[in-house]
Amino acid sequence: MGEMEKILKGDELEIRRQKNIEYQNVRKERLSELGKNKVSIRLDDLDYEKLADLCESLGYKRPKPGGRNLIETYSGVMKYLLRNEQDSYIYRPKSPKAQELFYLYKLIIHLKYDMGYSEKAIIERFNKDEIKNPFTITYGGEFLKWKFKDIQFVLNENILLKKLASLDKEG
Repeated sequence: MGEMEKILKGDELEIRRQKNIEYQNVRKERLSELGKNKVSIRLDDLDYEKLADLCESLGYKRPKPGGRNLIETYSGVMKYLLRNEQDSYIYRPKSPKAQELFYLYKLIIHLKYDMGYSEKAIIERFNKDEIKNPFTITYGGEFLKWKFKDIQFVLNENILLKKLASLDKEG
């Protein structure tokens, strides 16, 4: 019976090794899809908490210090921050309504292009979380359910820029 147990343990070890190799290959492929450039940073506790809050608010799991497999999360957050910086050159909203609508634009862009959400999934998430749609932001009133036309409106930069300028003129 002792030799049989050793054989089983040997087989279990081989199965584990094979699964680990498969996992490492899949992980390597996923990381290469993110990009070839690596960045390493150090943060104090306060800034790390801010980063964790941002990760969570963007729909990622909240990272824990010393956690593993966080590259995807941090890459997504970095892409979001870079896009935000670039978007700030497009238009700088002044009024609260314009700022709220512009935030929606950035959030939808992030969910759709960085996280791969479909428009349907974005609508479901926004309706579940009762996030104001463009009409509610502009005119006030009670929460209105999101529709595909709301997503299309926000994603159409020409129309969105006109609306933002209009909201800023109103004050």
